[in-house]
Amino acid sequence: MKENLLSAIKAHDFNAIRTICFGLSQEERLKLKVFFLDTPITQMYDLPKSWAKNVPNDRIVMAYAFMCLSDQREEILHFERKNNICPWYAKGVFYDFLSTAFYPELLALIQAPQGAYLKEELPQMYVENAKYISFEMLWVLYKMDLIPFNEKLFVENFYHKNVSYREEPFFIDLLLQYPEIATQILAAAPKYIYTYLYDTEYILAMYHILAKNNYFTNRDIVKQYLQALLNPWKKNILNAYCRWIEAINPTADEVIENQYILFSILSLGNTALINFAMKQLQKAANASTFDFQSFADNFTLCFAIPKIAKSQLIGLDILEKYYKKQAPTNTKYREQLAVLFTVPEVILQEKVAGLLTTYFAEEGLAEVVAPYRDYLKIPTPVSLPQEEESLNKEAYQDNISSSFEERFPLEVGKLQVPTTADALLFLLGDCLRERTAGTIDLFFEGLIQLQERLPANYTKELAPYLKKLMKSHYLDSVTTIIKGFLYCYSHQKPLEIPPYQYTYEESNALREKLDEAAFEAYLLWGRLYNHKTFMPFLFHKAQLTLKYLNEKEVLPFLSTPTHEPFYIEAEIFVDKLLQYEAVNKQPDLHDLIVACNRLLFRNVSAAAKAKAQKLKGTYAPAIQYYLGITDKIQPTEELLPLWTQITRIKHPDREFPEFETTSAKEIPSVVKPYYIGYGWTKWRDRDIFTFHNYDIGYDEKSEKGYWIEHYRNSFSPLYYNACGGSTPLSTEVNYLLSLNPHYPDAILCGYIANNACGAEEIRNMQLPLEAILRYDLRMRHSGWLYIGACLLYDKRPSRDLAYEYILQALTRGEDLHYVGRYLSDALAMHFSPINRFVEFLDRPTRDPKVKAFQRKVVALYLEEVKKQEKLPRYHKKLAAFGD
Repeated sequence: MKENLLSAIKAHDFNAIRTICFGLSQEERLKLKVFFLDTPITQMYDLPKSWAKNVPNDRIVMAYAFMCLSDQREEILHFERKNNICPWYAKGVFYDFLSTAFYPELLALIQAPQGAYLKEELPQMYVENAKYISFEMLWVLYKMDLIPFNEKLFVENFYHKNVSYREEPFFIDLLLQYPEIATQILAAAPKYIYTYLYDTEYILAMYHILAKNNYFTNRDIVKQYLQALLNPWKKNILNAYCRWIEAINPTADEVIENQYILFSILSLGNTALINFAMKQLQKAANASTFDFQSFADNFTLCFAIPKIAKSQLIGLDILEKYYKKQAPTNTKYREQLAVLFTVPEVILQEKVAGLLTTYFAEEGLAEVVAPYRDYLKIPTPVSLPQEEESLNKEAYQDNISSSFEERFPLEVGKLQVPTTADALLFLLGDCLRERTAGTIDLFFEGLIQLQERLPANYTKELAPYLKKLMKSHYLDSVTTIIKGFLYCYSHQKPLEIPPYQYTYEESNALREKLDEAAFEAYLLWGRLYNHKTFMPFLFHKAQLTLKYLNEKEVLPFLSTPTHEPFYIEAEIFVDKLLQYEAVNKQPDLHDLIVACNRLLFRNVSAAAKAKAQKLKGTYAPAIQYYLGITDKIQPTEELLPLWTQITRIKHPDREFPEFETTSAKEIPSVVKPYYIGYGWTKWRDRDIFTFHNYDIGYDEKSEKGYWIEHYRNSFSPLYYNACGGSTPLSTEVNYLLSLNPHYPDAILCGYIANNACGAEEIRNMQLPLEAILRYDLRMRHSGWLYIGACLLYDKRPSRDLAYEYILQALTRGEDLHYVGRYLSDALAMHFSPINRFVEFLDRPTRDPKVKAFQRKVVALYLEEVKKQEKLPRYHKKLAAFGD
């Protein structure tokens, strides 16, 4: 008998389980109870590691079998405690079977004489833990008058528990057996279901099945669900209600009855809701009671909403039907209709043009259409006046001229080092707020220059800033380094990271031993250890500042910007070098390299060149080459980072064989311009599209060099053109770009998102793009990959900014073949959705350079896509554009 029962349990045969248990003698029943209580479930037979959807697991079936054997609650509790059957949330429920959807099995057990003991226990169970009982069980118990009806509990459990069973036949049978569930449960959903909803496809399938069975005889549910759409709920909740209403399928009369609710939905600006409302209104548009004027007034609010072209076409069809019956009298409506020309759909534009020329052809129509001429994808519906050339065109071109010196004369935008202690204090506040080179570097410079004139208690004036920073532990790299500097400056300590880093367990032990101030200091060192890898120059400069203050050194930093936002005038730079030579001191190499990166090296004055010829240090040949005094490249091992920087910045496109025999020959950008590869690669048994450099130690087995950061850490951060080191948060990109503004390609490649969507924080694509537009920086080589990635990114602001940058580059006459090739490859290789590039093609412009670039990308795409086994989605749109 034991073997038969175990076989029935393993087969999940509830009928067999009941038959076997109910047919046992008292002695056999007692023996099986002992067996179940003394033998762990795992030793009865091998439990499967997984099971199919909507099939009860073995522990639940085992619990049900013991319920059939028992005749009192204490035995079941003992069995479940022994086998750990109760789920973690059960809180005293004496069997977890009631949390499942298998109500027929419970009903069969309760109705049998052997399960009658449960009728006394179930009401108590409900009081103890009602929220964890499934709706199916609740409804059966309610119908047996064992528990009261609780609308909130029943509705929430219906939509939140055992959702995957909602389309199962046995559950549908329960609903059809009790039609009052439609009014008591389904119609009450908007009262309680508005925060979260999972697995909505199962519930939607249930609605469709019920609708086919004419379950929704009480049609009040339509109005209740429609009213729910006016609530400011989450998108997935509103979408679910829309789908449920569509399954219920309101009639034309019901739409007319609720037309004003649907009109209100048109004004919400939610694309999914507008699409839903238009489909419903289309059913009743021909009814005599349809309020056309209210519809027309609310429809105008949809004209500027993107991605609802089909709904806008439905609305225009409704307008046209009514205009055929009665011509419009409000001529101002044509101004609103003309806004639809901004929608890049030919059929829709043709419909708008037809309405305007047929019903609004009065005088002045050409002036109404004129502002939208750049959006038109159809022949101009009316004769438009010749547009005069923009007066701002020359000014725009001047603003995007080729060099900083041409755009901003050196007399404009000068930066001043603070001259008083109070000014220095105010500048510290700017440093923490702006985190730019124009504030931070001037603060360090000001400390050095004013150190003899600062009050004796100046550290006390800095104390409020430090106190606030010490209470904040999760700061970015720039702020953390400033915090470390202020702490060391106030406590007269060098900025040196302890060589040993504590483990997590050791940190917890220190927390107990150290006082609050000492533990905060310990945390500071731990965070500085990490953040110095993101901003090595800033950390180094903070160390130098403390060193100079300790040594009473007043020589200026070479890298301090002289002109906004972070540039350095050549003559001032040479004067500083001569100051170092006058006292026979060697400038810091890192400081010298950053200064050269920021230098305005074009259009150098004759005075600056004359002074540069007086330089005698080992760096003199490099500086003279950089300023155009000589063309001879004379790299030395000591100054190799300096030489590689200035040669690439001065001649971005040139190859330098002079470095092929040096130790830096393998570093990107040294010999050849900075180019990295991209494409699909196998990684951990899956395909992934990535940006990497195939020539820099890429090893598929060890995965070294796979991500850009991997090979960046293999060389010194002094090689800024290759951006050695780790990539900081995108919120710090302003300072990072100031370290190499003339050749920022490698910096920006570090901010390319790993995927075509979803990047945040470190790879927030928008913030670096805002910075390069704000500072008017130029892409030279693989930096264009970043621009291309932004143009195809899933965030609209990034796409808009990338379009603006490309527009400026085309106006400057730059060659965009490289970014065009990337765009075509990314589209053809199924990395980026084609519809994002179609958005770029649809942007309003008559600029022949933009049009030529668009055609070039499409042509490259059509050439590349021939190599692919499968055509990308929306391929026809690009093919049509190519034709």
